[in-house]
Amino acid sequence: MKAIVAALLLCLLSACVLPQTTVRSGSTQPSIVVKGAPAGTVLYVDGLAMGAAQQYDGNPNVLVVLEGVHQVEIHQGSTVIYHDKVYVGSGETRALSLPPSAQP
Repeated sequence: MKAIVAALLLCLLSACVLPQTTVRSGSTQPSIVVKGAPAGTVLYVDGLAMGAAQQYDGNPNVLVVLEGVHQVEIHQGSTVIYHDKVYVGSGETRALSLPPSAQP
């Protein structure tokens, strides 16, 4: 009798396991990389502060964005040292290099 109850309990518990699924879209998210950002600068995308520009140097961090056109600015204090409007396509990593004049 105990064996039957144990087997029944085991069957009921195994029926509660949900299936494991993985969904892949087929393409990677577009991203932005900032090369040569001076210390103390802040990256803005579409008017929103994303944090220190140096952290998105592509090694290893990139800023994942939606596909489309984005207004990108780099601020050092209250001064805008870089601004550009960029298009980033699906799966593309857009590298932004600051000109030497923007670096101290």
